Amino acid sequence: MNKSKFRKIYIRRLIMRIILFFIMIGLYIWYPNSFEVAKGFNFIKSFSPLHIIWIIWMIDMVLKLCRVPKYWPLGSQKVFGDRFLPDLKEKLNIKRIKEDIKKINKDIIVVAILWILVCGILDALYLFGVFNYQILILISTFFYVCDIICIVGWCPFKTFFMHNKCCTTCRIFNWDHAMMYLPLIVIPGIWTYTLVGMAILILLVWEIACANHPERFFEKTNCALRCHNCKDRLCGKSIDDII
Repeated sequence: MNKSKFRKIYIRRLIMRIILFFIMIGLYIWYPNSFEVAKGFNFIKSFSPLHIIWIIWMIDMVLKLCRVPKYWPLGSQKVFGDRFLPDLKEKLNIKRIKEDIKKINKDIIVVAILWILVCGILDALYLFGVFNYQILILISTFFYVCDIICIVGWCPFKTFFMHNKCCTTCRIFNWDHAMMYLPLIVIPGIWTYTLVGMAILILLVWEIACANHPERFFEKTNCALRCHNCKDRLCGKSIDDII
C-alpha cells in the first residue's frame, strides 16, 4: 500500500522528533547547564541549544494558527471556513449538531481532566524534589514525540475515550501543544511561559472556532471529513480499502 503524502510527512516528523528527543537527553547528560535558559530571564542573558529548540517549537505553533494546507492536514485546519464542505443534499441539522456536541463534550472533558491530573502529578513530583526541572523538560519533549506516534501509530485517546474514526475527525487534534507543554507551567521563565502561552492561544482559537462553527468539526455536517473526500490519508488506508 502506498503511503499518502501527509503520512510520509508525519513519519519524517516522527523521526526528527525522536532525534531531537535524544539530543535533549544528550544535553542533559553532558551539558545540563544548557537548560538554565529555561528559568527566569536567562533566556535573554545567554545562548543555549534550547534557544534553537524553542524556535522550532514556536514556528510549529505559529503555523498552527495559519492556513497552510501543505504543512498541516485537514484535521488540524478545521478552524478555517474554506476547509468546510457542506452537504448540499441536506440542510444543516442544528439538533443533530447539538447532540453530537453534547456527546463529544463528555469525552473531551474526561480527556482534559485526565491530562490535567497527569500533569499535576508530574508537577507535584518536581515541586517536591523527586526530579529536577530538566527532567520535566525532557518529559515534555517525550510528549512531543508521543504526539506523532498517536497520529501514525496508536492513539490511546482515540481508543479509550474519543472513539473517533481517525485523526481527521478528531475533536481534539489541536490540543496537542497544550498537552505537550502544560507540565512546564511550574517552571517560571520566559522560555517556558512563552511556549505554554502560545499553546494555550492555539487551544483557545480551536475551542472558540468549534463553539462558533461546530458544523466544521463533525463528519455528519462537513463532507470534507468523510473518507471518500479525504486526501490526507493519515490513517494509511487507500480509497480502495475504504470503498
